[in-house]
Amino acid sequence: MRDQAGMDGGREEQAAAGPPAPRKTLGFFTQEWTPPHQRRTHKVSHVLAAGLRRRILSGDLEAGRRLPAEAELTATLGVSRDTLREALRILESQSLIEIRRGRGGGAVVRQPGLDSVGQYVALLLQVRQATLGDLEEARWVIEPPAAARFALEADQDGLDRLAVLHEAERAAAGDALSFAAAVAAFDQAVTELSGCVSVGVIAGVLRHIYQGQVYSVADAAGSGPAEEFARRVVAAHDRFLDAARQRDGARARRVWTGYLGTPAWPTASPDRDRLPIDVVPMWKAQAGQAGGDSPQRAAAVVVSEIRSRIADGRLGDGERLPPLPALMEEFSLSLPTMREALRILEMELLIDLRPGDRGGATVRHPSPRVAAQLAGTVLQARGTTLADYYGAIRMTQPAMMEIAATRIGAGPLEELRARAADLAASTGDTPRFMKTWRSAAMIAFAGTRNPALAVVAEMMEWVQAGTEPVISADAASLRGVTRSNRRAAARFADLVSAFATRDATGALSTWTACLEAGGPLFESSDLGRRLVVDLID
Repeated sequence: MRDQAGMDGGREEQAAAGPPAPRKTLGFFTQEWTPPHQRRTHKVSHVLAAGLRRRILSGDLEAGRRLPAEAELTATLGVSRDTLREALRILESQSLIEIRRGRGGGAVVRQPGLDSVGQYVALLLQVRQATLGDLEEARWVIEPPAAARFALEADQDGLDRLAVLHEAERAAAGDALSFAAAVAAFDQAVTELSGCVSVGVIAGVLRHIYQGQVYSVADAAGSGPAEEFARRVVAAHDRFLDAARQRDGARARRVWTGYLGTPAWPTASPDRDRLPIDVVPMWKAQAGQAGGDSPQRAAAVVVSEIRSRIADGRLGDGERLPPLPALMEEFSLSLPTMREALRILEMELLIDLRPGDRGGATVRHPSPRVAAQLAGTVLQARGTTLADYYGAIRMTQPAMMEIAATRIGAGPLEELRARAADLAASTGDTPRFMKTWRSAAMIAFAGTRNPALAVVAEMMEWVQAGTEPVISADAASLRGVTRSNRRAAARFADLVSAFATRDATGALSTWTACLEAGGPLFESSDLGRRLVVDLID
């Protein structure tokens, strides 16, 4: 896998010819470092970033560890200061390190969390004009199965943790920002404690966006409706906790589905589902709370404003920001503070900073591919196994197919018919079969016509594409794989037929059967126990 930051531009650094030199090692490297002159095809900063990335994700470099000083790194690794800094910027954009300023600063290792991914996906969906209905539908697909699983499998510690979070949201009901955060924490705990890491990550990304909608509604509604809204949310969580304590998975699922239907919203407009999502108010509120009158708060306010202009279309993809002096004048900020704001935006992959006469800051609109890679990095960092990932697929994808069957257009349906024929012709070639299967599935998921579900599918595709060579090799070694491929191809043909007749129930059951057929690949071999981080380069 190529690192997403800085991959689209710049010349590759070519190694100069010369005799081999002895390899150097650093205490934070568990393998030997290859000097620049021995690398021939990749940009050195990307090679360095990839090596450090793997060591962070595998746990060799633990969170909180400070990397050596810049001078020591450049001397030991035999790279220039600019190369080292570019590598560190790549890692910072992936939330794998934090660059701290001032005395005692430097690069500190961190484990990537959901906030940066959720923020990026929120902006992506807002730019794509996703609606509240799109977001709620995506949560409806992902969360109820996890809620049922929590009720059936959570231990007493899990129930106690949820009870504490429930009391916290009850106590926060009088403050919109605190209440939104408390509700998100409760909901996130449910999916994280369901036993499927992958579902917890995907649900958490969407929940970050929904948290912004909870804040917007509670803040704009006024004290009376906001109190009623909070009361109904707390009551829904009361019912869920009761179902979980009774180990009633079916009831827990029904309660959670009803909760996601948001009957507690203070306004019941029939057009509510078509309202565009808007997380800008919460971003601005959070920026206003960041550090009083400090330079960090001032930089955060600028970052929030630039994000807002991207979200509402005032800043288009590829558009140049004004020169630094103009930005300093507009925001009444010093040069160091404005540079800090631009550095944050660059780290968030929302601008490109280029030096020179034609340099400056260029806006980058968010993309599904980068969102998928950021989420995939979190999955890797959390020690996700292929079995866990496959469990998430089985929990979420059938409902996506059910939705797609009612919405897919004539053009995509014809594409699916062609892919079904390709599958039937490639059952004896497992790598080709799997690649065709994945591309066919993506066409089907796009048929949902839901931007939020499309991003979820893209996240899953990122893992699937990265692990495909290993899965193909293991599958090819299993006895009867060609026969299994033939059955899968026949089921896919049945799925296309269900789509053609708008048979949503048939599409759901057929895709469920397809996924169940793939279960033995993980259950009867060691493949399912392998970590995603060990399979994606």
